[in-house]
Amino acid sequence: MNSTTLQPTFRTENRPAEPVPRCRQPADIFESLFQSIQGGEVHARPTLELTPGSPFLPFLEIGYALRACLEKPSRHDYLIERLRPHLSVMIGTLPASILPMGMLPKLAPLPSFRPLEAISDEEVRDWLILEGGLIYGEMQRFELENYFDAIKPFLSPGGVMVDLGSGLGKVVMTAALTLPFTRCVGIELMNYRHRLAQERLIKLLTLTRKGLESLPRPLTLDTPLLLPSGLPASGSHLLELGSRIAFVESDMFKFDVRGASLVFLYSTCFGPLMDAISNKLARELQEGALVTTTTYPIKHPAFRLLQSHAPGTLSWTSVMIYQRVGPPMIEPASEVRYLHQPDVAAWEARVRTELAD
Repeated sequence: MNSTTLQPTFRTENRPAEPVPRCRQPADIFESLFQSIQGGEVHARPTLELTPGSPFLPFLEIGYALRACLEKPSRHDYLIERLRPHLSVMIGTLPASILPMGMLPKLAPLPSFRPLEAISDEEVRDWLILEGGLIYGEMQRFELENYFDAIKPFLSPGGVMVDLGSGLGKVVMTAALTLPFTRCVGIELMNYRHRLAQERLIKLLTLTRKGLESLPRPLTLDTPLLLPSGLPASGSHLLELGSRIAFVESDMFKFDVRGASLVFLYSTCFGPLMDAISNKLARELQEGALVTTTTYPIKHPAFRLLQSHAPGTLSWTSVMIYQRVGPPMIEPASEVRYLHQPDVAAWEARVRTELAD
C-alpha cells in the first residue's frame, strides 16, 4: 500500500445512539459494547498523592514551586523568566497542572520541598515534558470509526495492536471489537487511569456475557461473524474477547513493542517526546509494522509515511500512518528533529494577559 490508496469518506459527527434493550443478534452486542466505552474524556481527575514515598513527589515539588510563583503577583516576572527558556516543550500558555483545576493537591507543600530558586533549569524542563504527558484527551466515537477505516487496508488479519499512553482504554477496546487483532494491549503510566481502564474492561466483558446469553441462537466459536469494520470473523471474536485485551501499568519507554504490528500514539501532547519515541520504535519494531500518530509527525528515516490526514478530516487533529522500513536500528538517529521555538514575545503577551485576569 502507499499514500495513493483510495481513502474512505469520513464521518463528521457521532451517529445517534439508541439504547439496546435486548441483544437479538451479534450487531446488537457490538453496539451496546461501543456505547459502554464512550465518555471517558469527562472523567473525574483525582489530584496526585502528596504522601511520603509517592513516585510523583519530585513532580509535586517542582509543581508547587511554580504554582507558588503563579499565586503571587509579585512573583509573576520570575515565573515568566523561568518558563521562557522552555517554550519548545510546553503545552499551552501556562502548564495545566499549576492552574486552579490542575492535578496538584490543594494541601500545603511538604516542608522539605525547595523553592523555585533552588530548582535548576534542567529540572524545570524535565518537569514540563512530563507535565505535558499527563494531559488527557480522547477521540470521539466517529473519529475512531474513521481511524479504523483508514488503517484497515494496511493490516493483515491477526497481529498485535499496542496503544502507548492508553488512558481509560477506549482505543484498545474499540480496536479489539472492530478488527480481528489477536491481541490489543494498552500501556498507561498513571495508576488511576490504568485502574479505570480495568474497571471499564470488566464492564465490557460483563455486557458481552449478558449479550451472548440473550441471543436467540447461541454463538459458537466457528459461527460466521461480520465485524463492525465490515471484515469477516467468527464467534470466537466475541466469545474470547477477554483473552484478547490487556492493560499494563507501565512507562511507555519501559514496555517492549517488539511484537506489535500496529502502535497507536495519541501524541498530541507528546511533542517534546517524539524524538525519543521515534528512536524507541525504530529499535524495537519489525520491518513492516505500522505506527500512527496525531498532531506530531514522525521525522525518522526508519519510517515511511503511508497516509496523512489533515485536521478536520479523519479527526479534529492531524493523523499520520507510517510503516517501519529498513534494517533494525541499534543506535538512535543522530539528527534532533523536534527543536522548535515558539514566538517568545507572543507567548509572554498571552501569559501576562492571563495572569492579569
